[in-house]
Amino acid sequence: MKTTTPRRRLSAVAAGAITLIAASVLTSPPAVAAEAPPATVSIDLEGTWKFVKGDSPAYADPGFDDSAWADIQVPGDGTPFASYDGFGWYRLDFTLPAEAQGTNLVASLGFLDDVDEAFLNGVRIGGSGTMPPAASSQWFEKRLYPVPADAPNFGGENTLAVRLYDMNGGGGWYGGPVGIFSKDAVRENVYGITGPLASESQTSAVEAVLATQKAALAAGDIDAYLATLDASYFHDGRSKERRERELRDWIAESSTLSLSDGEVEVVVGEDGDLIVDTNRSIVGTRDGESHVFQPAAQEFLRFSPTTLRETGNRSRFFRETVDSELEGQPREFVTYLPPSYLNEPNREYPVVYLLHGINGGSREWEPRDIDDVLDGLWAEGLAESIVIMPDGESLWYADQLNGGTPWRSMFLTEMVPLVDAEYRTLPQREFRGLTGVSMGGFGAFSMGLSNPDTFSSLASHIGALSFSNSGLPTPLTQVAGMTTEQLNRFDFYFDACEFDEYRFDNAARTMSATLTAKGVAHTWEVYPEGRHNDACWMPHLVDSFTVHSDHFRAAGLIEDAVAPTVTASIDQRQRIVLEATDIRSEVTSVEYSVSKNGRVTVEWTEYTGPIRTDAASVVSFRATDAVGNVSDIGTTTLADLRAAG
Repeated sequence: MKTTTPRRRLSAVAAGAITLIAASVLTSPPAVAAEAPPATVSIDLEGTWKFVKGDSPAYADPGFDDSAWADIQVPGDGTPFASYDGFGWYRLDFTLPAEAQGTNLVASLGFLDDVDEAFLNGVRIGGSGTMPPAASSQWFEKRLYPVPADAPNFGGENTLAVRLYDMNGGGGWYGGPVGIFSKDAVRENVYGITGPLASESQTSAVEAVLATQKAALAAGDIDAYLATLDASYFHDGRSKERRERELRDWIAESSTLSLSDGEVEVVVGEDGDLIVDTNRSIVGTRDGESHVFQPAAQEFLRFSPTTLRETGNRSRFFRETVDSELEGQPREFVTYLPPSYLNEPNREYPVVYLLHGINGGSREWEPRDIDDVLDGLWAEGLAESIVIMPDGESLWYADQLNGGTPWRSMFLTEMVPLVDAEYRTLPQREFRGLTGVSMGGFGAFSMGLSNPDTFSSLASHIGALSFSNSGLPTPLTQVAGMTTEQLNRFDFYFDACEFDEYRFDNAARTMSATLTAKGVAHTWEVYPEGRHNDACWMPHLVDSFTVHSDHFRAAGLIEDAVAPTVTASIDQRQRIVLEATDIRSEVTSVEYSVSKNGRVTVEWTEYTGPIRTDAASVVSFRATDAVGNVSDIGTTTLADLRAAG
């Protein structure tokens, strides 16, 4: 029931094109360094490869004759695996320039469905997922494999061989970028970060800040660490305040923390910020044993070039975890914040939980560019929402029996409360929805119908609404057993395609018939063409989110950070009277000040009753409401109010 879709191409040059540039020529002015920096290596390997179905260890040998194999485009549309599940091999010969020797290289293989391992000149350089017999898919994981120093043949021919195993559904090599890159080229080709290397003095200054952060955590001095963060800091969902709480919690457990930064490079971003490319981790102890609080991962830290304080990446699409006590380990989820989130700090948002299909994970939304897709939905006029994408493995969004993973309990009692605590959500059921794909469609209906006080808007794309082997009732059974009054607490959307391999089109028809018989309104469709894949449902994500949007607006969603309105009038005794209103929440304070001939005669003070003043004095006023919105400052005089009648 896995679904995939191609990711947009990040490179459009012909396969085999080679760029080899001395890194110093990228800087303006040139970076001052004690020794020459490594060369930039950017070898695009997208284009025509050789391909064969089947499996043999001989296929990894660079001396193997693959001339009889078929030509295939990489990345491609997965045609060889449209009606075939099993092994396939891809091979390509290319040249590595001699000048690249000594440069740390990374093989970027983009996205493959489901499991792969890669060989350069017969040397295994990496793999993702688990090969049979206990196959486990990683079709949604970006492949970046460090190249061992002894694997390349610099100045001569090289063979890259990729073994792929497709478990079920569609498969193949469906996304790029594909190439051999140096670290700086990975930044550009994979992450879209460009810019010259920072000067020696800039690099030294940033490295000093990194050293301060490291020393602060080692000493348990959180205040010293926080002093390196800008007041506006926001990095992968963490404000300065949230980062402080997180670090203090870790220190409370561990007393000291070991921060590690590896392979650090500093570049100057397009906006002038200093961007630190680092492999960062934070390790300490928990219950007397070593514990990884922040797993090693490549990060791009941003620093102000003037204050040298860390400002954060201000990302709206990122991975994070809930430290689950129920599961005894972190559970990953991906967070998407809408465009206005960082610019309207007093605005609150509905939340939609987006659930993936079987053999998937929270990261599968990245190759779909779901952040761009969602941005496009709001641009079409739908209500902006926070979207949370949990990692549900293949657990059917259920608590597993016999001591298995308590996934649903974790989600309801740990993940949802964490999201409401850390983000500006509207935490009422009326503003919380579920959308799911395939297995996720089952999860959306199953969890939503079982928790009517938590969710109110339910959507399923090509959903497994009739699936009966999860240990839970099917959504069809749930709906059949509910009253019209119970069902009318929800808004419903569901769809399928006519040629769904699992006959979930029939499940959609049955769901519609059941809801219709009970007099429950719903939006649904079985599309006349299409199978159980992304091509069926992705174009209709706008339809399910339209249902969510209409539902949230009908529940009273206010979509602007509305400030209070203050009006001024005069009473019968010629005093100025101020009145404040707010359609969002109650006004907590009204203040005023008075000036005459440019000189302040009354400082800002709380308004408690009519203001007595002369005709030449200017009265300024403002109001604040319960969620922190402050009105624009208004001004008036007795003369103006008398003239207005």
